[in-house]
Amino acid sequence: MIQIDFHKLAEKELLYARDYYDELVFGLVKKFIVEIEYVLKRIRSNPLEFPVYFNKFRMALLRKFPFSIIFRNDHGRIYILAIVHQKRKPKYYVNRLD
Repeated sequence: MIQIDFHKLAEKELLYARDYYDELVFGLVKKFIVEIEYVLKRIRSNPLEFPVYFNKFRMALLRKFPFSIIFRNDHGRIYILAIVHQKRKPKYYVNRLD
């Protein structure tokens, strides 16, 4: 199985979004987690399905929430650079490449 690794700030973004939906409406966090897991499963099974966003990073959009997952496929390993809210400043996370 392909390994998925998160940038430490991408992990924080995911946890922040999870906590936000947990407090917003009862039960919404479960739907958010299911959606994240679904998209991660699709990324793991076929990373080339998603369009190149910049450099070698690809973007996977969530269907039911305004987030996307920015990732790179590195020799059978998926590296998640960011969990991005669609209303945030575009490409704010590019400085994470260093």
